[in-house]
Amino acid sequence: RFADHFLAKCTLAEMISRYMVLVASEQKLMVMRPYQIYAVQAIVDCIHQNCGNGYIWHTTGSGKTLTSFKTAQLATALGYIDKVLFVVDRKDLDYQTMKEYDRFQKGAANSNTSTAVLKRQLEDANARIIITTIQKLDVFIKKYKGHPVFEKHVVIIFDECHRSQFGDMHVAIIKSFKKYHLFGFTGTPIFAA
Repeated sequence: RFADHFLAKCTLAEMISRYMVLVASEQKLMVMRPYQIYAVQAIVDCIHQNCGNGYIWHTTGSGKTLTSFKTAQLATALGYIDKVLFVVDRKDLDYQTMKEYDRFQKGAANSNTSTAVLKRQLEDANARIIITTIQKLDVFIKKYKGHPVFEKHVVIIFDECHRSQFGDMHVAIIKSFKKYHLFGFTGTPIFAA
């Protein structure tokens, strides 16, 4: 049954075109794992159907960066999405994520070293995927109230969302952006009980 389903022309074509990454520098073809594909599909469907926000719970070392990359890539392929922001909570993760994204597809994403650079990227129609820290995004929101990007249709993906998606910053984001989708990735979610 698996072979009949997986090797069907439509399924195989979708796997090759949407859920594989050619890492040219390593001459390696990476195939996403089933749970990664499911997560990407769920997020893209949620964006497309405009049915809310959510989080993906994948364990440490399970390939969250690859999953977030494919999510960002497929989200920007939706014609009505203007920007995808991938938000990390530490500067070292900013660099590490950019390095991984570049490994998956050179030049696919934009990183920044300051809020001024982030502002330029948010204003640049060609900068579709932006990797930044939550601290830079926080400064941008406070400093540039009423900025035109807040009217754009954006997808904001949070790495380690259990550490960053509560309190004042979360409130500032949902008050500032008008058309947004929020998705978080976590290995250790925090529940009320």
